[in-house]
Amino acid sequence: MARTAMVRWTAWIAGVLVLGLLAAWIWWRESHTAARWRFEDAMEAYCGGLLAYEKSSLFEGMSPRMELPHDYDLGPDAHYCLLGGFTGTEVTVARLGPDQYQFRDVGRRLLPPFRGSLLPVPLTGGWRGAADGKSVGVLLSCRGKEDFVSVTVGSYRRQNGSDEEEVRQKQMNGWLDADLYWARFATATAVKAAARWDCKAEEGEVLRTLPPVTGPEETIGANGTCAGLPFTRDKRLDTIHETVASGSALYERCEVEASHYFDDRYTFSARFGPSAPRKRDQDMSHDIRENAGADGNALWASARCPGDTERALFTGYVPPEAATVWLPGEKGKETFGLPAFREFAERSAKRHGCTDLRLPTVKRGAVDGRRQ
Repeated sequence: MARTAMVRWTAWIAGVLVLGLLAAWIWWRESHTAARWRFEDAMEAYCGGLLAYEKSSLFEGMSPRMELPHDYDLGPDAHYCLLGGFTGTEVTVARLGPDQYQFRDVGRRLLPPFRGSLLPVPLTGGWRGAADGKSVGVLLSCRGKEDFVSVTVGSYRRQNGSDEEEVRQKQMNGWLDADLYWARFATATAVKAAARWDCKAEEGEVLRTLPPVTGPEETIGANGTCAGLPFTRDKRLDTIHETVASGSALYERCEVEASHYFDDRYTFSARFGPSAPRKRDQDMSHDIRENAGADGNALWASARCPGDTERALFTGYVPPEAATVWLPGEKGKETFGLPAFREFAERSAKRHGCTDLRLPTVKRGAVDGRRQ
């Protein structure tokens, strides 16, 4: 009798233990608290442990249900990872020394280019960075060093083109909720990575909004990166595409159209900090080792800017049709490109506190082939 009772008692205890273990397993798999614990444990090592997944003053925090499919090292103190699935958000976090970002191949990996449908708009709140509707970039300069901390977040769009455009048109400032969310994540991650790498950098304020997205407008309305260009030199010019002018921008761009005459646009751009050498190597097909010059329909200039070891790079493109396409009975020559490029570079350099601006001077035909 005693033996039977003992067996029953043992079976009962075993049953309770099994039920307890099952309940614990279910709780571990299904509860929000356990999911958060698992997520935090994974994030300690994921992408070098540098991602600011935590809720903070700069960022509202990341869902513990976020998928973490893949990450790998790009080099010393440089990481790439995916968030939210294999087609989800791409994140690149890197500490950049002067010996790294000089080279094109390194620059492509550590400083991915902007690739959204919008012109890159500078971040607000004192941050050095930009957003273009598909990617966000933030750069922190290490005080007393030549190093930078760079964070790039890209490919976070999940809607198809028509849906995204429809949503954007309904927004007052042209941005989606995801744009601000990932911009805040990028700033918080940059701060966390800087602290990890002993980089004393000046932080910005909490991002509460992004500058309004502006559409095409008449040349007379230019008040951003296209402001001050000599539009009266060519009566064909009618439309501009520009972004907000900011002394903290990593990238600036101005596009000018003669929409009734030809489709191609005058394009003027500026890149600062580590982005400048990569742009120089990757996007310019000709040799621009000199600080300023012209080649074919391309123009370039450079300047020395505070806190940057590399010279800022200014580039311009003159549409070939600008010298050949006129209405019947009209005839002229291209007169806008070089003066406009010089004005664009001068204003941009002044806005960023840059000195030693080197500009192309003489042009023959559409654009001169000599270099300065």
